[in-house]
Amino acid sequence: MRATWLSSFITDTIYLAVGAWSSRLVGSPLQRAIARSRYGALAASYDADVIPQEGYLAPIEAALDRLSAAPTEAPTDVLDVSTGTGAVVGVLMRRFPGCRGAAVDLSPVMLARAARHAREGDWSVRFAAGDAGRLPFRAGSFDLVTVQNAFPVPAELVRVARPGGWVVLSYSAGGSVLPWIVRSLTGQLRALGCQEVETRQVGSGRYFLARRPGGTVHV
Repeated sequence: MRATWLSSFITDTIYLAVGAWSSRLVGSPLQRAIARSRYGALAASYDADVIPQEGYLAPIEAALDRLSAAPTEAPTDVLDVSTGTGAVVGVLMRRFPGCRGAAVDLSPVMLARAARHAREGDWSVRFAAGDAGRLPFRAGSFDLVTVQNAFPVPAELVRVARPGGWVVLSYSAGGSVLPWIVRSLTGQLRALGCQEVETRQVGSGRYFLARRPGGTVHV
């Protein structure tokens, strides 16, 4: 399990550093090919070896606690980007009963497993193949947009959020990343016009939470 955590820490650090440095790398043919190959190979063991790590969902849960305490309506349309086998979209569906979910991933093998979990959990989720650099949704489609343990593309996350909606970046093992990475990502969110931008370390993980300016969350 220690080796799995170390691998997750290295991966999260790479994801966060790339997002902080240049999101233009995300969605390139090379990145897409590597992601499909890597996560296609990991899909069979992901639920057993990765998700059970201690604190795996702690940052996203903490971010959602903060969101739930904010004076806004509960989200009714949610999107999980780079959903993997669907752990986070499952959290969203349980947190916000009756909401409509969407989930995107580059790996068809991961998506198949996520869809199976959705059927088993009776979640109202639609799945789509796509990458974080060019999400297959119209601007302003969702009240809440999340990405966990994957390349963050703040401009795309904010684009598909509705005015007044929320964006959450969550990393299970990315709590102790270098300060310049934290400053860059929070700075990008603010430059995109986001308000109430905050980041917090939760155990060995970290979340970034931001609200797109505008009206109230769609009901």
